[in-house]
Amino acid sequence: MTNLSLEGFVRDVRYTPCLSPDTLNARDIAQFDVNKAQAYGLINLGSSENNLAFSKWVSPKRTRSYPFARIYNTYHLNTKKVTIIPIIKDEGAGTQNNDRINFITFSWMNLLNIYIILAWYEDAEKKPGTTDRITNQILNAEGVRKKLREVSQYQMTALHWNTTHFEKDFESIYLNAVSGYKKISKEKNVAVHSPKNHLQTLEKFKVDGRFSLTYFKEASLPRSLEAAHRESITTHLLESLGGNAKGTFRISNYLGGMYYLTADEVYWENDQLIIQESKNSSKGKLPSEDDIKDGLFKLILFANMEEVSVDERTNIQFITRLKLTGDLIGSLFLPCAPDDIFGFCAENRLTQTHQKRIALLNQEASENNKLQIWITGRHG
Repeated sequence: MTNLSLEGFVRDVRYTPCLSPDTLNARDIAQFDVNKAQAYGLINLGSSENNLAFSKWVSPKRTRSYPFARIYNTYHLNTKKVTIIPIIKDEGAGTQNNDRINFITFSWMNLLNIYIILAWYEDAEKKPGTTDRITNQILNAEGVRKKLREVSQYQMTALHWNTTHFEKDFESIYLNAVSGYKKISKEKNVAVHSPKNHLQTLEKFKVDGRFSLTYFKEASLPRSLEAAHRESITTHLLESLGGNAKGTFRISNYLGGMYYLTADEVYWENDQLIIQESKNSSKGKLPSEDDIKDGLFKLILFANMEEVSVDERTNIQFITRLKLTGDLIGSLFLPCAPDDIFGFCAENRLTQTHQKRIALLNQEASENNKLQIWITGRHG
């Protein structure tokens, strides 16, 4: 499969999610423990009008455990949105999972106005029957709670908070994470990855002995670009893609941010560029709700691009499309008339849960500019 390089510009981000949960559990900040909290919810700051919406990641890697779906579940709220991200996640020397946060995540959250709280793992259990794998990792809860209080009183944008937080706190939290894994290794008698690589990488993020966002960008962006290019020439089994091009996007915004993202598929249709994310159910009728939300959240930035150019062509007409495939007969394009949804659901004998989900997806496609949703059989 070929790769298509594109450029885009985002001035502002406006999006109305419709697949959001009806209610979110709220916890008082004094009792909030990130390790016991659900994957997303509300934090009560003292009154019903004064809440923080939060989501948490289990790893700094964006492709694991659906962190975007978790943020999606809070994106409809008219309140500050915070996402808690472990700065490093090592799952033991017996695995290849030894990830750290990169500049793309920092940039993505800035553009979507989401406040980052960096966290570190300080305890874990040795995975039974192994000597080099750990599980049930525990974040430092007090450090997270302290930053939550600071965010609750912060009066500026997420861009300002994230910039200050990284500049002031990145190095100390990073070193806490490295020390945490040393402690886990010693106390639990379990092998973890050597801290040498993490410490050497941290030095690349510094200038004159201090953490520098510019150096962080320059050191981690090439790796992200490499990952984007690698993803752009790789067809995942469950993406159910046709024989079109993958797309690598370089997206800029008026704040000076730069975003390197990939779309599952980019192709031309009636002189219009289709930017498509694809989610496939290998056994069922529809992909899981988290899978769908992950795809929708990824399309928010693409749908908010004002300009797109490919090579020498500028101001290209485009739409974004979420393709959902499963064990289905026929195809359904959203937005559409309710009667079309009824007929499609009846023909495929979809459950009430699936019918409701499709109705909400139809509403989401109706309310958001440049968004289409295509529901079809695996070979559609």
